[in-house]
Amino acid sequence: MKIKLIALIISALTPAANANQYQIEIVNTPILDVSDNYNHKSYSDNQLIEECNKWNLSKEDIDKIFKISNRHEYNPYREFSQTPCDIRGKAKINNEIWDFYINGGGITTFTNNDEIIYLGCEAEECEPFFIIPYDGMNP
Repeated sequence: MKIKLIALIISALTPAANANQYQIEIVNTPILDVSDNYNHKSYSDNQLIEECNKWNLSKEDIDKIFKISNRHEYNPYREFSQTPCDIRGKAKINNEIWDFYINGGGITTFTNNDEIIYLGCEAEECEPFFIIPYDGMNP
């Protein structure tokens, strides 16, 4: 009986543990930022820059990304591909203004002074929003 009760409690709490617990409101018009420092030596580099320049997310898209992403206690850099472009803007989280950066590889970073929040968009429903969708960095 104890095992069934523990399993029931764990299954009831698991969605809450993975859910994005923040109230996030976008407070400006986000802009695209493409890095000038990116290496343009190969054909694939140039293709990636072209994709970055075409990348666009509406406020509704960004809001959806915030809602379906999972929080990471650390920078999930190793788990996601990186692109030389970010959508950046400002958002209100629990009544404080934060800067946010959404990388074309699926990581969102929120910063506020010395505080940092990392979100990663791993779900299949994230795919249409990113240049390089999450694959767990599988080869």
